[in-house]
Amino acid sequence: MRDEYIRLVKEYIRLRPDYEHVLEELRENVKEVGATNEEFDEAIKQFTDKPRFSRSKNLILKYSGNTKNKTLAFLKIGRSILSGRKKYIFTFSLSVFLLAIFLAPKLFEKNKIKVVNLSTQESVSEIQSLENKNIIPVVYANSNPYDPTQIFSADSSSVKLIVTGKPKKEVLGFFPSWMLSKQDKVNISMLTSISLFGLEVGGDGNIITGEADNRPNGWSMWKDPNLDDLIKRARSDDIKIYLTLKAFNSANIERLTQSDNAQKAFIANALYLINSKNLDGINIDFEYVGTPTDAAREGFTRLIANLNSEMKRQIPNAVLTIDTYLVSGADGEGLFNIPALSKNIEAFVIMGYDVHHPSGGAGPVSPMGGATNVIGYVQNYLEKVGPEKLILAFPYYGYDWPQNSIAESQGMARGVPYGIIAQQSANLNISWDETAQTPYYVYKTDRGGERIVHFDNVRSLSIKYDFINKKDLRGVGIWALGYDGETQDLQKLMIDKFIYQ
Repeated sequence: MRDEYIRLVKEYIRLRPDYEHVLEELRENVKEVGATNEEFDEAIKQFTDKPRFSRSKNLILKYSGNTKNKTLAFLKIGRSILSGRKKYIFTFSLSVFLLAIFLAPKLFEKNKIKVVNLSTQESVSEIQSLENKNIIPVVYANSNPYDPTQIFSADSSSVKLIVTGKPKKEVLGFFPSWMLSKQDKVNISMLTSISLFGLEVGGDGNIITGEADNRPNGWSMWKDPNLDDLIKRARSDDIKIYLTLKAFNSANIERLTQSDNAQKAFIANALYLINSKNLDGINIDFEYVGTPTDAAREGFTRLIANLNSEMKRQIPNAVLTIDTYLVSGADGEGLFNIPALSKNIEAFVIMGYDVHHPSGGAGPVSPMGGATNVIGYVQNYLEKVGPEKLILAFPYYGYDWPQNSIAESQGMARGVPYGIIAQQSANLNISWDETAQTPYYVYKTDRGGERIVHFDNVRSLSIKYDFINKKDLRGVGIWALGYDGETQDLQKLMIDKFIYQ
C-alpha cells in the first residue's frame, strides 16, 4: 500500500463529515483517482481508530453548493500532484494537501441549495459550513437509504396479517421518504403512530427543498401523491401521523438554536406544514455531533419550548417528540438537556441502534449486554425522567462486515434490511451472541473471503420488547417501516408483545 494515497484518502474523508452515510460512494471516488480498495480501508481504519477526530485549525473549508464536486476536485488535484511526483521530483506533504483543499472550491461555480420559507413563500439562499469541530460518529442510520424494490423482491408469504385491537403501548414507525414508492406494500395496521421522515431544516429555520450531494431530502415525498394515499390509509386505521423535521449539519443547528429570527421562521414553517396536511404532531431529529456551546444547548431547549407552546395553542392535542442518541441520557455536554426538554415534549425517541456502525469493527448493532449496551443507557434516562417519556427504537436492519478485507474487495460494512437478511440467511446457520443477546451469521463469498452479518430477529427483539414492558416505557419505535419487506415474523412479534398480552 502507498502511504501517500492513504494520506490523500484520509484528508478527503475529513472533508466529508457525513462519510459514514456514503462509504461506497467515497470508495468509488478514490478508485477513480488511482487509490486501491486496500488503501481506502486502511485510511478509514486509521481515521476512525482515533477516539475523537478534530479538524486542524487550518483545515476549514467554507462552501455553498455541491460537496461532492468540491471533494472530488480535491481528489483530482491530489492525484495530479501524485502522478507528477517523479517528473518534478518533490515529496508529497501535508502542506500540499492543504493547498489542494483551499484551491478546490475555486474550480466550481456556486450552486446554492434552495430553501423555502413556507410561512411567507419567500425563497432564500442557504450557505452551509463544513466546520464541525470534534466530530464524533454517533448514529447516522436514519439517513442511510435502501432500495424498496430490492427489499420487496425478497420472496416470502403474501398473506397479510389481520390485526384486531390496538397496542397497549405506543408503537411508532418511521416511514422514510425512499420507501414511498412501495407504501401500499407496507403493513401499518399494528402501529399507533407514523412519523414521516423527513424534511431538512436549514440554519435560518427554512425548509431545504433542493438536494445536497445528490441525496433525497424528503421534499419530493412531501409533494408526492403517494404520501396522500399513505396518510389516507393511516387515517382509516386510526393511526396518528407526525412529521419528522431533521437537521444533520451541526453548523446549521447552532445557527438555528441561537437566532431568534431563525427560531420564529422554523416554528412558523413547522406549523404551516402539519396544518397543511392535518397531521397530529412533530418529531424533531437534530443529530448534532461534537460538543455544542452552552448557547446552542440552551437555545435548543428554548426552541423546543417555544415550538411546543405555539403548536399546542393552534392544535391542543398535537404531539411533540425528540429523537435522541443512546448516550444522551448520560451526556451532560450534548445538545439535549433531558430534564429541561422533558417539560415540553411528550416523549424522547431513543435511537437504540448503531452501537457498532459501518466504519467501525464488526459487532452487534443493538446489544442488550456487554460493555456498551441498551439497558445501561436507558437506565441513565430513567434517572432523569419517568418511563412514560421514553420510546425505545430498534433496528429493522443489520450490517454486513468483511471478515477478511484482503480477500474481499468491498471492504467496509454495508447495511442490509431485515427482509433481505431473512432471505439470504434461510439456508445458513444462525449463531447467537449470549452477551449481546443478538444473532449473527457468517457466509463465504465467491472471492474466497468471509463476511459476518449482525442483526436483530424475533428472538432478540422479543428480549427488547420484554424490557420495554418490564420498565413500563411509553412504547417502541421502528427504524424503519418497510425494511422487513414481505416477511411476517417481526410484525407478528409486535402484535404478540403489545396487543395480545
